[in-house]
Amino acid sequence: MKNATILHQQAIELLLKHWSKYAKIKKSHFNWLLNNSTYHRLSTRGVLYEAGSRDKFVFIVCDGLIARIYEDEESEKTKIFSVALPGMALMTTEHLYSDSPSQGHIVGIRPSHILALPYATVHKHKKKDAKVETLVDVLNSKKKKQLVQLRRLSLILNPSERYLSFYTHMPILRAILSQREIAMLLSISRSTIQRANRRIL
Repeated sequence: MKNATILHQQAIELLLKHWSKYAKIKKSHFNWLLNNSTYHRLSTRGVLYEAGSRDKFVFIVCDGLIARIYEDEESEKTKIFSVALPGMALMTTEHLYSDSPSQGHIVGIRPSHILALPYATVHKHKKKDAKVETLVDVLNSKKKKQLVQLRRLSLILNPSERYLSFYTHMPILRAILSQREIAMLLSISRSTIQRANRRIL
């Protein structure tokens, strides 16, 4: 098994590769992440954040897949609220300036390599380095785009039509998620997905 420090450094390199698409990265950015982030090697169903915790972290996915899940009291079913792929992030509050804990837990749905940055660190370095602000803007933009897409899907009342719209407009998630996970995300049944897939084929 690789040393935790080596895994931490490799996770940072993965993030820097993504970050470099939007800004010119320097050695100082590697050092900043190494000194200020913590590394988490997350298993499937491993928990990063439990609902109600007062921790304030940005969890950045370097590799793998994590999700925010919650228990729907009405249906007594576990639902997926949002998903973060590599180059995306989930936070422990509503946003960087919020004190309100986010709804649900943050868990791994694939083995994942995660960097956790404290809010205080992000706020401090956003003021010093415009490239850190660029990273935060990119992470926020990706999160908002997904939530807008999922919100639009939730307004489609017919479950089959909801899935067909998801199939068309969210191909990356469709390709990476299992039928069970898609059902949890869209609040539909697996049988609905299977029938819709037969129609598509």
